[in-house]
Amino acid sequence: MIDFGSFLIFCAVSCAAYYYVNREKNKKNFEIANKLPGINGLSLFESFYIILTTPRKEYINKVLSYVRDDVPLTRATFFNQTIILTKDADFINKVFNSPKTYNKPDLFYKGFMTTKGLITLAGSEHKRHRKVLNKAFTSKMMQRLPDIFDDKSKKIIKNLCQVENCGEFELLEFIGPYSLETFGKSNLNYEIQYHKSDIFHAYDKYSSVATDYLPYSMFGLAKNILSPTPLGKRIKDVFNKFNIYFDDVVKVNKENENNNFIENTAIDILLDPVNGFTDEEVKDELIMMLLGAFETSTRIISMVLMMVGMNKDVQHKIVTELNEVYNEDKDAAFSADFLMKFPYLEMVIKETMRLFAVVPMVARETSDEVEICGHVLPKNTTILISIYAMQREKKYWGDDADQFRPERFEDGVKNPHAWAPFTGGSRICIGYRYAMMAMKIFLINFFRTYEVNCKQKFDEIETEMTMTLNFLTGYKVSINRR
Repeated sequence: MIDFGSFLIFCAVSCAAYYYVNREKNKKNFEIANKLPGINGLSLFESFYIILTTPRKEYINKVLSYVRDDVPLTRATFFNQTIILTKDADFINKVFNSPKTYNKPDLFYKGFMTTKGLITLAGSEHKRHRKVLNKAFTSKMMQRLPDIFDDKSKKIIKNLCQVENCGEFELLEFIGPYSLETFGKSNLNYEIQYHKSDIFHAYDKYSSVATDYLPYSMFGLAKNILSPTPLGKRIKDVFNKFNIYFDDVVKVNKENENNNFIENTAIDILLDPVNGFTDEEVKDELIMMLLGAFETSTRIISMVLMMVGMNKDVQHKIVTELNEVYNEDKDAAFSADFLMKFPYLEMVIKETMRLFAVVPMVARETSDEVEICGHVLPKNTTILISIYAMQREKKYWGDDADQFRPERFEDGVKNPHAWAPFTGGSRICIGYRYAMMAMKIFLINFFRTYEVNCKQKFDEIETEMTMTLNFLTGYKVSINRR
């Protein structure tokens, strides 16, 4: 049997050897990086300590504590890796649009535990997947969505009758199934009762599980190694539910491939032999796309309802806008053009997404030496981008940047690049138009039916950073019929 103390010594020596060999190998890159404005690097052991001891609700503040305000980027060294930290809108925009910062670093994205989906793929493979899957989100495909969103939102809103006039309740239990049902109907040719489904609970837990796994992935530990641990069992439970659900989706679609399913839905594209997706690619893409649909729509709709419930003047303006539009045409049908008639509601959504960036941090990696905003970044540099901090930066949003004020979007923003909840460039969220349409239609139907109230105060909201931004204090509101 291997002595545990000897094993620890072996691990320490191996890590140290890797650290110094890697540093010598990348000596040129370190010389370039040292010319960038920054802070002293963290030692190997400091890196370990920070990862393992920082509470999730402190992740954002911990990262931002290293970011300087007088320069557009801050260099740090973390685990022998050069990292650029930034919240500068112009710098971030150039990163999103440079072909040399197209890829995402394994250091942060291994935590998703999928390697063949759009969120984590790199280079030519990402471009191949993106090019083919774009067909599912064209303007033509979007035209068929309003009826689906309308039908599903009315179903969920009807279900809310069980909690009206009954005090506070948890929004996610209702909004989550809406997000899953709309994607299941619109892109998977698959319908079940999602509020009773294991897939709903799997996605509700996934971000938290992935965040807990992230430190282990940074140290190169595969998820299977953790199988005997409580975390390993949580991971296994989530992925077992994923596998059961997606196996059934694929089975149903293959059994009915001769039926008149709509062409170029996501599942149609993924299962078409012409596109050459492997079984692993199909499953990973489905996991990531449904995650995007679930996390974005579910959390933002819930956040919007809380913000409106706290601000009666905002709610009054929304209802006034709805009344004005529907007084002109009480039987109007949803369409992209019709949704343009609700500019104030859109401002409310945008302001909520500004304050609470659902994806608070994203990362890119340089594939070659590149100059951005007058600074030369070496190859293999990780760029950690704080969307959260940028969208609360006072130089872009004014002294009230930390307050909820939808009207700030009325006259345009000082820097259009400072609002990027869906990121930007060629890797912008593939379903951003889908998400905005789904949210608008749900909220229009909701506010035509209910008044929302939220006892919680804005300053009392506590957040934590999992793979997405989460309200630690919950998503509780009460509703009354209009």
